[in-house]
Amino acid sequence: MICYRAPLVVPVSRAPIRDGAVLAANGQIMALGSFSSLRGQGSRVVDLEDSIITPALINCHSHLELSHLAELGRENYGADNDITLWIRALLAARGKEVDGEIIKAAVDLALIRLRAGGVVLTADIGNIKSGRRRAAKLPEEMFFMELLGFSPKTADEALRRLKACNTACAAHAPYSTHPRLIQAVKARADARRDIFPIHTAESAAEIDFLASGGGPLRPFLVERLGRLDFFTPPSCGAVEYLERLRVLDNQTMCVHCVHISETEVEILARRAAQVCLCPGSNRCLGPGRAPAALLLKHGLRPCLGTDSLASNPSLDLWREMRLLQEDNPALAPEEIFKMATINGAMALGRGEFGSLEPRKDARMLAVRYEQLPEDVFSFLVSGKHQTAWLEDSNGS
Repeated sequence: MICYRAPLVVPVSRAPIRDGAVLAANGQIMALGSFSSLRGQGSRVVDLEDSIITPALINCHSHLELSHLAELGRENYGADNDITLWIRALLAARGKEVDGEIIKAAVDLALIRLRAGGVVLTADIGNIKSGRRRAAKLPEEMFFMELLGFSPKTADEALRRLKACNTACAAHAPYSTHPRLIQAVKARADARRDIFPIHTAESAAEIDFLASGGGPLRPFLVERLGRLDFFTPPSCGAVEYLERLRVLDNQTMCVHCVHISETEVEILARRAAQVCLCPGSNRCLGPGRAPAALLLKHGLRPCLGTDSLASNPSLDLWREMRLLQEDNPALAPEEIFKMATINGAMALGRGEFGSLEPRKDARMLAVRYEQLPEDVFSFLVSGKHQTAWLEDSNGS
């Protein structure tokens, strides 16, 4: 059993511990508290001077298979009401023939970068299930096969894929997925006790389309599908639409939630739905900012995701925290740090991560500082520090 000692231990689930310690054995936390109370209980002491011990981070939304399209994520699209500019660029880039080894190498590099940034677990949304082997020191992945099909015909094709799929599944978005398909993916998730992710209210164009059938998405979809006479606008926002489809509950993860009303926030809270914010992607694509303070006001506990390198120049979750703080200066830094740790773990149903508590996973981070910060959470979400993994009690 190893005793990790640091001037500050941040359990997240309770107040920070000064001159604290964490006891770990066989990859599991055995105890934590003040160093004086745990002194002598470990076979050796790892003294982490000038460091803060924290839980590892949870990335609740990524698209790793798009990592080879990183040139798109370095652009600034900036058109608040026309997400089709980016969608067109993405479809054009994905339409080009690319060697599978290049895609695989880009995914592996993305995972290495996630690991370097302190991420222990990521929810990965993709259209192609990869058979790649995972290295022990890379983040764990929860993979979701993403299905979409807006017309009755394409929805039927996706439903056939759904029946043959042997992994967890996600629906893409209300504007790209037939309601029958959304409900089928959700029903399957419920039967398997899976999380059900869906992009929700990401852009004003999405809300325009659902409200009236117009806006930039209409000509784009007509161009792609040939017709839209099968679609009757629900005349409401994205959250209210999903509520009408009866797919909102505590296993549903609504990703982005930029363009939602307070009434819709109340719906999310009433259904105890999960909400994943992606501030870095929002900066790149320009759809606006999610109402983080309003979500917290209504008792929701948002988590954080990076989206893809095709829509974000970085997969650094510390940067996501910093951007969210910049976008919401009045937001308590402690709440932002929870979004990257315990909120994410709970949203994904992976309670072994996200906080430092006995019997939880012992993969922890050491965050270096030059001077012990007075406000530890402001320091952590600032991103102005170096982060390293602690060796676990097996020495890996």
